[in-house]
Amino acid sequence: MMKPLHLAVLRMLPALCLACAHPPQAPREAPVAAPALTYETYTVGAGEPEAMLVALHYSGSTPGFWRPLLEDWRTPTRVVLPRGPHPRREGFTWFAAGHEQKVTAEKTADVAQMAARLAELIRELRAAHPRIRRVAVTGFSYGGDLAWALALRHPEQVDVAVPMGSRLLGDPTPGAPATRRVWVLQGEVDPIITAPQTAARVDALKAAGVPIDVKVYPGLGHDFSPQLIEDWRTFLQQQLRTEAQR
Repeated sequence: MMKPLHLAVLRMLPALCLACAHPPQAPREAPVAAPALTYETYTVGAGEPEAMLVALHYSGSTPGFWRPLLEDWRTPTRVVLPRGPHPRREGFTWFAAGHEQKVTAEKTADVAQMAARLAELIRELRAAHPRIRRVAVTGFSYGGDLAWALALRHPEQVDVAVPMGSRLLGDPTPGAPATRRVWVLQGEVDPIITAPQTAARVDALKAAGVPIDVKVYPGLGHDFSPQLIEDWRTFLQQQLRTEAQR
């Protein structure tokens, strides 16, 4: 006669075989959500703003970089200073680690994705402040890459763009309304973004119908100069004035 222990083991065999045939699967990890975009906003100039300036900092910096440059701003303007979502050095950056190691097409895709998020932020701010009639975007280095991408891919949200020390990635979007004006500011001896590269890109885009110009600053590297800042301030305030102020 079979012992009770042996009978118990036989009764368990079907369940054991089923467990072997269908081993438990490791739980799937949920996709990591992109870090939220945060921003500062305030008004400069006297009166109720009908203009908005979105300024995008360079990698490793913070929105506070722009505040001294906006002192004594005469044109009534709502200033919007987004912050890159990824910590870097003492500040923040716009793209995850490894962005620079990617090929050009992948870099362009990263920039396009972040530009789409910034365009949505601009859309929300315009809805929240319906008096806004003109929007300018500007930025330096990675911030300049994004300013250019916003003008190129989201011209319905952007009237004026001033990219500085930036790569002009991508091509015009077919059928999209043109951004009214793009002015590229570039250092002559920039070791990261070369002046001849930028000039050739501007010429090609202008031939394609993009309203774009470039100004090259002699002896300037990947940096700002007093003359560049003065030109930047003068141009943007002129472009952001309403017809009544002109």
